[in-house]
Amino acid sequence: MTFKELDGKAKLEHIWIYYKLRIFMICFLIIAGISIIYTVFIKPHPGNYCGIAMYGQFLSMADDDAITDEINTRLALDPKKDTVEVESFFTDDADVMVEAQLNQKFNTYLYASQFHMIMADKEYTDTFIASGYYESMTDYLTEEEIKAFDEKGLLYYAYDPETGTEKPLAVKLSNSALLKKYGLYQDKESFVGFVIMPEEFKESTVKTFDIIMAE
Repeated sequence: MTFKELDGKAKLEHIWIYYKLRIFMICFLIIAGISIIYTVFIKPHPGNYCGIAMYGQFLSMADDDAITDEINTRLALDPKKDTVEVESFFTDDADVMVEAQLNQKFNTYLYASQFHMIMADKEYTDTFIASGYYESMTDYLTEEEIKAFDEKGLLYYAYDPETGTEKPLAVKLSNSALLKKYGLYQDKESFVGFVIMPEEFKESTVKTFDIIMAE
């Protein structure tokens, strides 16, 4: 008996016996495709309110979520619409391949304007300054704020590689209550600096900076 000669029920049984694997695969691909389309094109993605790179500092996933939630709460952000994004860049210097991948990821995020502040110890901070990543604190903070940090000895002056003039390019993190709470950047003298960024991120970055630097 040929397939055409089978009745409807028999045809379905025949298809199920011989083609059920293909049916499962097709259903899986359809569901996966719908999921990808929803995630990429339909599902609302929160905007990057301020991107923070923590370089040379290990940050567990639990602490990453906790510190992000705390900053979002203090800024009164709705995480479904806007969120602070904290990314840790930490690896064993002896692992050359991992270090190269880390640097590639860091530079990709940086040039895509995903980072607006970088935290790092003095050695890395000097490297980032020499690379021309940082903008002067005077471009973001008021004269009163600059003076207050200066009087506390927290400003880090260095030569801007573009202009060759000395500027306050970073602020010491030693007084940050938030970082002390999570035990971040407590072992070495460390700083935070503003990176070159689009104008649209400057106000939100300064507000986030104020939260981080609160004593």
